[in-house]
Amino acid sequence: MINIIQAIGSIGTFIMAILYFISVMIQIRQIKISFIPYLSFDQIILEKNKRGIKVRNLTASDHEYVNTAFKLLNLGGGSAKDIEVILKLNDEEILQRKRINILPNNQFYLIPINQKVLSEFSDTIENNGYETNMTIELKYNGQVSKKRSSNEYRISIDSFVNLDDKELYELTFERIGQL
Repeated sequence: MINIIQAIGSIGTFIMAILYFISVMIQIRQIKISFIPYLSFDQIILEKNKRGIKVRNLTASDHEYVNTAFKLLNLGGGSAKDIEVILKLNDEEILQRKRINILPNNQFYLIPINQKVLSEFSDTIENNGYETNMTIELKYNGQVSKKRSSNEYRISIDSFVNLDDKELYELTFERIGQL
């Protein structure tokens, strides 16, 4: 009888050890996930006026430098390192390449855009098109992961309805690939 009780106790201890091991593995996985960076763009509005196009990041203040930049956000829990942002036209012509050393969690970086990019936006709006021939590729390393992440997005322009007499358009980024 005592042997049966000891056997049941040993099996119970073994099951508790397995459950503890599973619990520790889940906690380690959660900690690892909290160090993964996730890069994204702010909501971007294009304002067309007589002088050209202005870029407006909606969560930014009205400083003059914000009118010609994309706001790249790190929404994840970790630092993104060795970030490379590549703006391409027709999947071959590189319009702009920007390298950023590190982007910590909950921080942003203003990526200045050049005149060729603004011209492509203007041409797309003038031709009543909504999908540009432009893609943006984000490549970065994370703190924990040893592999390089790469995401590519097609840039589209949608009409932005407003009650003012301004011509407003919204940039949207449609994911076309993960490398």
